[in-house]
Amino acid sequence: MIATTPVRTWELERTPDLIDVVSAARDAGQEVLLIERPMPEAVSVAALGRAFDIVAAGAGVSLEDTDGVVVDFEPGDDRLLAAARLWRRVGASLSSGAAFPIAVGGFAYRPHRDPGGPWSGFPSLLLRVPALTLMRTRGRTFATAATAEAADLLDLEPRSVSTRAARTLTVSPIRNPVAWTAAVESAAARLRAGEAEKVVLAREVMAHGDGVVAAANVARSLRSAYPSCFIYLITGADGTAFVGASPELLVRRSGTRAYAQPMAGSVARGSTEAEDDRLARQLEASAKDGAEHRLVSNFVVEALRPFARTVSARPPEVVRFTNIQHLATAVTADLRAPAADALELAAALHPTPAVGGWPRDAADALIDDLEGMERGWYAGAVGWIDAHGDGEFAVALRCGLLWEDGARLYAGVGVMPDSDAARELDETDLKLKALLTALT
Repeated sequence: MIATTPVRTWELERTPDLIDVVSAARDAGQEVLLIERPMPEAVSVAALGRAFDIVAAGAGVSLEDTDGVVVDFEPGDDRLLAAARLWRRVGASLSSGAAFPIAVGGFAYRPHRDPGGPWSGFPSLLLRVPALTLMRTRGRTFATAATAEAADLLDLEPRSVSTRAARTLTVSPIRNPVAWTAAVESAAARLRAGEAEKVVLAREVMAHGDGVVAAANVARSLRSAYPSCFIYLITGADGTAFVGASPELLVRRSGTRAYAQPMAGSVARGSTEAEDDRLARQLEASAKDGAEHRLVSNFVVEALRPFARTVSARPPEVVRFTNIQHLATAVTADLRAPAADALELAAALHPTPAVGGWPRDAADALIDDLEGMERGWYAGAVGWIDAHGDGEFAVALRCGLLWEDGARLYAGVGVMPDSDAARELDETDLKLKALLTALT
């Protein structure tokens, strides 16, 4: 039995800046999560404090209260599906009249494997029912309180700090670029030998600042620079913060409709509109990028079919972000009744070949052999789900794990049999710029 006060929801008279809200709460010692998409029709969620956590534990997931006491457990080798089953029970138990709870969080690239090393503050899966949730949609902000004192979190003020913000960075790769490009060459050779069709290899770089690297300030910079991306900030139990600006929607579920937008294949932005167009045409004509993208989009369509009456995919298009262009395919599914919820759909899709490769087991074996780093939540997913099963998860890309004066930053590329290692290295540098610019 879950002991709790009734969940209540109300509309705020003003629309607060959600980054300011989570910054003030974090300054006050609260655990915070933020998933923001500054688009007119998008949904943004800020989570303050903790009422309950659904967290990876043993061969399944546990429900823990504010004191860390386990009050429920759901077994299962697939922790995402176990979390979906447990969330249905929790959501039904906490719902009160017209008020419904929301769980916010995400999961690692490998949800079945507990992260280690620098990711020790993050379990492989965490979905939090916050003490207070702020949801902004279409210019209106609604608050949902799951504890008696949760509304007090709205009155917190940002702490005045005298510490100096970082102005310059010292950046160094964790792995020598020569060694990394050799790993890419080895991967391409093994793909040509038939071990897999595609594998994604990532790089990790370390950035040290000459002052404080504040997670909220990084999130603000990312929001300003990448207005069409998912901005996220999730605090770890060890004081670190996972921050990023993802361009890619893993899945969104709204009633009986599901949406995905897989991306694979990239090229830089040009300095002029004409150069942008030229580079976009180059991307569309690239045999390597086209093959990589078809592999990903076809996978997403087929993964959604078991849940849907119909699945449709638009022709690939080039989508532009501040410093990069991607091939993207919009996929829509008309779900069968009873409609699978957002977590079940995420379990079917994750990891897509855009972040792992294909076939999955063969690609993961290559990643273990060649990548040489702990991915943690990089290339996992971040998002939210409500008690109805609606929700949205973004692929955790363009990201970094921050501490007081530095960060570990991550970027990956899709390796195909004909990949050029030097070009793949350049692509990781392009992607890493998103965070490096925001850190100062």
